[in-house]
Amino acid sequence: MRSLLADERFPDAIEKVLDSRNGLPLYEKKSAKPLLIENKSFVLQDVPGYVNLILGQHQKKFSIHTITTQHTHVIELERYLDGNQYMEQHFGPKTRSALRRYKKRLEECFDIRYEVFQANIDKKWYNEIFEQLRTLMIRRFKEKNEENYELPHLDEIKADLYPMLLQNRATLFVIYANGEPISIRINMMKDKLAFYILSAYNPDYDVFRLGKLDMWQNISWFINQGYIAYDLLKGYAYIKEKWSDRTYANNLVFVNGSSSLWNRLKFCGTLTSLRLKHTMVKKLKYIGLDKIIQRTKTGRAKHLDKANYVVLPLKETEAIEIIQKNARINLKENKSLIAPIIELAYKHRCRFDQIQVFLKNEKSMEYYIHIKDRYYFLKVS
Repeated sequence: MRSLLADERFPDAIEKVLDSRNGLPLYEKKSAKPLLIENKSFVLQDVPGYVNLILGQHQKKFSIHTITTQHTHVIELERYLDGNQYMEQHFGPKTRSALRRYKKRLEECFDIRYEVFQANIDKKWYNEIFEQLRTLMIRRFKEKNEENYELPHLDEIKADLYPMLLQNRATLFVIYANGEPISIRINMMKDKLAFYILSAYNPDYDVFRLGKLDMWQNISWFINQGYIAYDLLKGYAYIKEKWSDRTYANNLVFVNGSSSLWNRLKFCGTLTSLRLKHTMVKKLKYIGLDKIIQRTKTGRAKHLDKANYVVLPLKETEAIEIIQKNARINLKENKSLIAPIIELAYKHRCRFDQIQVFLKNEKSMEYYIHIKDRYYFLKVS
């Protein structure tokens, strides 16, 4: 799907690509000249079930076979007047109240900006934001103890995305905290259809449920801009199914046009082998093995990329005497301290940049913290 959005190009045997939900074309081959394609077979990956591939009338010898691999999750944006109505339809009062609280607390602790970038994009800024995205992706997936399938393709995505941004066919949705990007999301668009491509956020901000806030604000923006659907595509079904309105098959599409008997036999063998493989995967998912594996990974990965730390309260009289003898430190130069300080800012509803941190012992990584009228001892390991 990303290739369709980026290149607007399909194999020559395909005349049109239609959206079965409304009959509108997603792609039409520009040349009307018939192309005689001999011994041509190809595979299209990640084709949503609502997509119809129309072969040219002169290509009757081509046959199409599909294998459902996963599912794609779609939010029907046109059903909602705004983001609040969307949230009311998808989440209960407690969840909505909690998300509003997280958003308010985040905005109390930091100067927060929600920015959508498209059209005129400075190339230097663009290169910098992609390097920041790369860093966030590496950190996030290291913490989750998962392989990141998008990361090896990030340079390719970067090359595709820039001209699409200039043409308003893509967006970069960025959340800034005190001027630093803490969440970055890439979307691509086709007319009034939006497609999620990838995203990452800073795990130091987990306490604010940043992934959910990013999704909520992003959906609200698309509704306000008049988009009719937002396809979250495949993967992470256990997350996306909570946000989506409809689920479609996500298919591998095999198109065979070979006239050679040997090539046709090889094609059938490959198709049968893949069908057996995906049937086995479906059975394992049916008995819940995928969720067991996910819970195991989540348990093992908790705080994998974060420093472990202990925070203990100090008495005010004792703390004032101790702090006067120690040097104040710059948090920007001490990245391992950011997560615990953010959690304290959240707890006390305090501005992050108003929290004072003093060094006790550099070798043992021990610190004193002054936040409002409270004092703490922090030890990082």
